[in-house]
Amino acid sequence: MNRPYLLLSVILLFSSLQNYGQADNPNSRFPEIRILISKSQYSTLLQGKGQKLVLKKPVLIINHDTTVVREVHSRGNNSLTFDQKSLSVDLENSFTVRNGGANVKIKKFNLLNLVMDKNLWHNRWAFLTMSEISIFPLYQTFCTLWINDQPQGIYLLVEKPHYYSDIKAKSPYMIRRGLNHTIDTEYIDAPSKEKSKKYRKQYRSLYEDISRYKNEELYKRLNTGLVLDHYFVWLAFNYLIMNGDYADEVYLYILPESGQFDVIPWDYDDIFKPNPHEGLQSRNAVASLKNKLIFSGEDPLDRAIASDPFVYQHYLGSFKKLLLALTPESLTRLSDQVKDELLLLSDDQPASNASRFLGKEPFQIINATEDMRLALDFVIKRRNALLKEME
Repeated sequence: MNRPYLLLSVILLFSSLQNYGQADNPNSRFPEIRILISKSQYSTLLQGKGQKLVLKKPVLIINHDTTVVREVHSRGNNSLTFDQKSLSVDLENSFTVRNGGANVKIKKFNLLNLVMDKNLWHNRWAFLTMSEISIFPLYQTFCTLWINDQPQGIYLLVEKPHYYSDIKAKSPYMIRRGLNHTIDTEYIDAPSKEKSKKYRKQYRSLYEDISRYKNEELYKRLNTGLVLDHYFVWLAFNYLIMNGDYADEVYLYILPESGQFDVIPWDYDDIFKPNPHEGLQSRNAVASLKNKLIFSGEDPLDRAIASDPFVYQHYLGSFKKLLLALTPESLTRLSDQVKDELLLLSDDQPASNASRFLGKEPFQIINATEDMRLALDFVIKRRNALLKEME
């Protein structure tokens, strides 16, 4: 039997095994993703600690349908040191999944292993909440992942920021902000090098303006280059949920209509922390930041926003709108949604058993639901106290 027919036979056999006994799978509302690779590749993938690997000739099956793969590779930094790897997936054609009664097309997405997301709920809940306040536009959902019939665990499928900015927002330019407000990664779809240089200069001018201007003029300058209300809401949300790491966890993409940068937040596994991992000393070192509602002073733009009286008043206005939008009822509804999703997923014993915090601590639904209950109670009380303080 020649190779193409042999491969097809393997795929059909694998698909039939998948279907066996799964017609009434309660987790069918979540994408089930299966990847077939050679045994040697799978061994290399498991043993590779911190090394990125491009999978060769993978077969990828979503909900029992085989897709045409352009590329699959491992991704991340710290998460690469664990057996269950996060993956970057590019398909040749869009694939349709159901989401809340609607069809959603996905083509380029990340499969996040949640190995550093204790109890699995932080990223999903934060992304849903930010979608509620219109600052997180990416499609995302829980899913289960299998490689060579071995369960990898409960994952989070998230649309790639660049795919959203390029295909859906028609943006010509996007960056991921790095440490010390450097450009960590640059995504260019601009028609010319001159346009790219213009957007790059526009980003850097945001930081130049904070040393040149003050008060109303600074506000006008920043708002010209950046959707400032969205940036304010993002900063405020990070303060509300005490995000331990966010200065270098944000994408900024150009809106083609206005020419402003808008935000796409990223990475929310480190929330409800007493202090930011970085930026605490920077915040405490600036007298004008004392008692200001900003969680980290790591980024100079954020410090300038909190330090300038005129700009800070506008920031507080956006903060208050955020608090009014996130009512106790809406916060409870979003928390209940994630809790119900995890309750369903916990019935998938192989996936549940494979999900381990930091590669060691097994996922327990009873711990997750109690953790979410305490967090919900805390964030509602914090929200109410902040609103009372502002009024």
